[in-house]
Parts: sequence; structure tokens; C-alpha cells
Amino acid sequence: MELIHNLPNGPLDEYRKRASFNWKSLKLHLEGEDFVQSQENLWKFIKNSSEFQHSKESLTLDETRKRAYRQVLALSKIKDDKFGTWAQWLRFYDASIGPIRRLSQEVVPEAIRDLGTERHRKFISKFIDGTFLGCLCFTEIAHGSNLKGLKTSATYDVSTGNFILQTPNFEAAKCWSGLLGKTATHALLYAQLITPDRINHGLHPFIVPIRDPETRLPLSGIIVGDMGEKIGLNGLDNGFLLFKNYSLPREYLLNKIADVSKDGIYSTNVKKQEKRFAKFLSPLSTGRVGITLHATMFSRLALTIAIRYCAVRKQFGPNEKEEIPVIEYQVQQGRLFPHIAALYAWTIFGYNILRMSDSKKLSMAESSEMHALISATKPLSTWSSQTAIQDCREACGGHGYLKASRLGEMRASNDPSATYEGENTVLIQQASNWLLNQWDNFKRGKGISSPLETAGFLKTAVYILSQKFHATTVEETLKLDNLLIMHKWLTCYYLMKTYEHTQNLRKQGMNSFEIRNNSQMFFARSLSLIYAEHAVVKSFMNRIEDPIFVKSERCVLKKLCALFSASCLEKRMADFYAGGFATVHSKLDVLLRTGIVSLNNDLLNEAVTLIDVLAPPDFVVNSPLGMSDGEIYKHLEENFFGDAKNFERPSWWMELKSNL
Repeated sequence: MELIHNLPNGPLDEYRKRASFNWKSLKLHLEGEDFVQSQENLWKFIKNSSEFQHSKESLTLDETRKRAYRQVLALSKIKDDKFGTWAQWLRFYDASIGPIRRLSQEVVPEAIRDLGTERHRKFISKFIDGTFLGCLCFTEIAHGSNLKGLKTSATYDVSTGNFILQTPNFEAAKCWSGLLGKTATHALLYAQLITPDRINHGLHPFIVPIRDPETRLPLSGIIVGDMGEKIGLNGLDNGFLLFKNYSLPREYLLNKIADVSKDGIYSTNVKKQEKRFAKFLSPLSTGRVGITLHATMFSRLALTIAIRYCAVRKQFGPNEKEEIPVIEYQVQQGRLFPHIAALYAWTIFGYNILRMSDSKKLSMAESSEMHALISATKPLSTWSSQTAIQDCREACGGHGYLKASRLGEMRASNDPSATYEGENTVLIQQASNWLLNQWDNFKRGKGISSPLETAGFLKTAVYILSQKFHATTVEETLKLDNLLIMHKWLTCYYLMKTYEHTQNLRKQGMNSFEIRNNSQMFFARSLSLIYAEHAVVKSFMNRIEDPIFVKSERCVLKKLCALFSASCLEKRMADFYAGGFATVHSKLDVLLRTGIVSLNNDLLNEAVTLIDVLAPPDFVVNSPLGMSDGEIYKHLEENFFGDAKNFERPSWWMELKSNL
């Protein structure tokens, strides 16, 4: 435990003394000593690095980007791996830094390794060592989620042995690519491959030089520019790209899956275009895996600030002379404590999904299930984080609206995760498609294929749907096994309901597109989110059984798990009654809601310490409302008085002398 820094004394001590567990012990048991050591090394490095000192001045867009790139460069010079996956953790400090490093040094070279052949190996080391900067170009101005509709073309010219890349109009301009705006030298680019016989073989990947690495000026035949300032993540330059008869050597086609010979003959080792297309999209699937954890980090930081603030901020009380911390109020607990429970649930799930994706080469069935799982949990996690950040902002009242609180910055930085790496509402459909296919196979006697065990329980759907709510006490209702039964019932119920709805639409003569389009609201969309909630709850329950946790730790984790589960289920209360799981006389609504209030009350004494377990150090928190000493008013005073401009009259003060 000497590995973890001590926390300073202050106004938060009152709540820390009430905690039933040792926060350092829980941190080590939850994250592991190596993981904690990696974080501590990183925090120590950036605190002592000149490139990471906090600016007291507002920076221009260009200065913001320059600072972010310098910080990535400072970290890249460290050759050993003592920081582990530092790109993830730096989202606490600045969410722009991780993507800069990950896109060019991980995503692009990994894609070249996966999609290219020996002739492309020479590129990999140049991206890893920073000689080249790479970006990923999927999206076009008029096409995002529908990748098959992309218009950029790569037509093979036999006479030159080159592909001619062409952007037919501005709507087909590549856009939103991180690093493309000002800095990238190469693009991992997806274009429609057309052979001399004028056959379009669909979307294929190319590695395309776009700027001279020495001058950073665009190459001939390329128009590339910046998209300008964004709502957030402005350390990352996003750009747009157009091709005007750009000539690209044939060897720049990433040809592991498909190739074009010198004389223009197309060949592929994956005959079915759908499967070929899926293999080409590997860079997207790897990116989605980490987004659940990234979204969780924003929730961590927001809750660190809000919980510490609310444990110190006092308002009203039993009489005019006594005020109590706002965290004591039931409505404030109801607003924040379920988010603490969700934070632990998503943290555990995020670590687990990363291990699953890294631990082994997945089989085809496992890959399909993993894709469905990520397609459901990525939207749920990012939307959950959005809600958590907003509730934290509101819980901090007016002070939470200060830029210095960082809550607005977090809200803006988390927001695009609902769109990139697969727009949430579109991605959800892919999860529901997998579930409906499983159910269709099951109905046809082919069984359920769920090697990762996220949907294996569907094999017993008939029995699950026959279950009824029989608990008569709050304690019985909140037992984890009983809560899990409710999640399984809800998933089976929505799967059955959605499947029956799609079958009715088919009988009405609708085609596959119309069926998918007309089965989203109240059916497939809800099904995917419910499936995701079950997976996260089950992951949490499994982790609680880890013998590494001592009794006091397991006890508080069980309460968190029960609160997360109950909060998810409470939102679906009407379905339990409509589907017959609960009767009017069962009092499910009363027992579940009473249980949530009771769990919130139980966690009052644990909340501050639960946040201490996951909170980054003060230098990284960098918010006057969320410092570990709890001295919010001292830090606000320092913030107000620390900027001389706050005391200057406006430069246009003479104009105030005129009559308004």
C-alpha cells in the first residue's frame, strides 16, 4: 500500500472516517498492483514534466494543438513500458492526447499489419517511431455510418500501374479524420476499388501518402484542410480531404485479403463480399473495445469533483443556525449515488472486455458475439457517461458551470463518443440483429451460439419467461441472484416481443430494410440496451466472487452492484407489469424503489472513500471543486484572485460612458 499516495487532511475527513473499508486495499484488489504502479508512474512523470504544467492563460486553437503534440512527444521519448496503457489514463488530464498517440502509433500500424502483406512492413516502424503520422479515413461529408455508400474511388490504370484516386464532389470529401487537419503524413484510406473492366469491387483499404513528411505540405493531387474549432477535443486536429486524379502506386493497396495484379486482374481469398467487407473494418472494431473504458474515465473525473464538492458544500438544515452538506439530502444521493454504482460496474466491465479482446485470437462465433456485445455496450456506456456528467454539473450548482470546474470540458470531450467508431443508434441495431438471429435459430431448433456466455441463458428462455416476482421484502428483492433473474427475464421478454413484431411486419409484406426500420423504437433498441445491462451486471457479479476481496470490500461492492442493477431495472418497471412478471399485488415497484433509497442511504458513509479509490491525483483533477483536501472555497478563492485580468476594467470601458 506504500505504492499509493496518502490523502491530505481536511473537510472530507468526516466522511472518510465513516467508511467501512480501506480505500488503498480496495484499489489494489480492484485494479491490481501492476496497474496501479503504471498509473502512479504516469502521474509522477506528468506532474514533473514542463510540458504538462497547467496553463494559466486561455490558449488559441493553434496553441492548444501545439501543446497536445508536445505532450505526446514528451511521452513518446520514453522507451520502456513502465506507463502501460498511458493513452487511456491521460483522458483524465486532456482527452485529446490519447487519440493523437493511439491513432498514429497503434491503430494505423495495427491495421497495416492486419490488412497488408510483407511489402507494407516497412511502413509499420515509421508510424510507431513517429517518422510518419497516420490518420484513419472512413467518413465522408455525406456518408458516415453507411460505409458502403462512400464515394471516393480508386480506379486501377494498367498503363501506369497506379490507382487513380478521385473525389467526385465535396459531398464525397473524407472528413472528421483525427490528425488529418494539419499534421498527418499518411492516411489509412477506404475507397471503392474499380478495375479496368469497370467492375466496382467495393470498399478496400489503402495506405496513402498525403503530405511531405519534411515540409508537411500537401502532395500534388490532394486538397487537405482543417475543419476548424470543435465543441471539445481541440488538441486533436480533424480535417477533410479531396483527391483530384491522385496517382497512387499499386503496391499501396493493403492486399492481404484482396489484390489487383499488374495487368488489372482482381483476386481475393474471401469470396463473399460481406465477409470481405467485415474483415476490412478491423480498425473500427478494435477502437470500440476501449470506448466503454474511456467513457467511464470521464464519469470517474466528474464524480470525483461532484462527490467531494457535495460532501463539503452546505445548504439549509434542521434550523436556521445549522446547515448540512448537500450530500446528506435524499434527492442528491438519488442523483449521484447510482452513478457511483454505474462507475464501478462499467470500470469492472471495461477491464474485463479489454482482457477478453487481448487474451486470445477469437473464433468466428466469438468474434460475432463480441461485435454484438460491443455494439450494445458502447452506446449504453457513452450515454450513461453523458447523463452522469450532466448530473454532476447540476449537483455542483452554479460553481459547476465555471470553466475551472472542468465539468463543461468533460461533457464536450465525452459527447463525440456517441458518434465516432459507430454512431450509437446505428450500432445498436447490429446488436439486436445478432440477438434476433440467435432467437430465430433457437426457434428453428439450431440452438444458441454464445461461446462468450453473454446470451447463453436464452437456451432456457421458456423457463425464464415463466418466472414470477415472489419477493416480499426489500432484502429479498435486492439479493443479487434475484436481480439477475429479473435482467434475464427482461432480456427474454424483449427478445420475444421484438421477434414477434418483426414476424408480423414480414407477414404484412415488408422487406428486410423496412422491418429493421420499423422495429427500432420500443423494440430492438430497448432489447440491445437491456442485453448490455445484463452483461454488465453479470460481469460485476462475477468479479465480486474474486477471493482477493476481503469481507468489507465484498460487502460494499455487493451494495454497489445491487444499486446499479436495481436502478437499471426500475427504469423498466412498466414492462415487468405489462409482461406479467409482476402483478398489481406484488408491490415490485414499492420494494425496488424502497431498496434503491435504502442502498443510497447505506452508501452515504462510503461515497467519498469509494471515489478516493478511483480518483486521479489533484494535479490531474485540476478542479477547485474536486481536490482531495476538500478545501473548495480556498481553491475557488485562489482561482478568482489568481488571474489579474479578473480585476481589470474592460478594454472598451470608454464605451460604457455612452448612454446605453
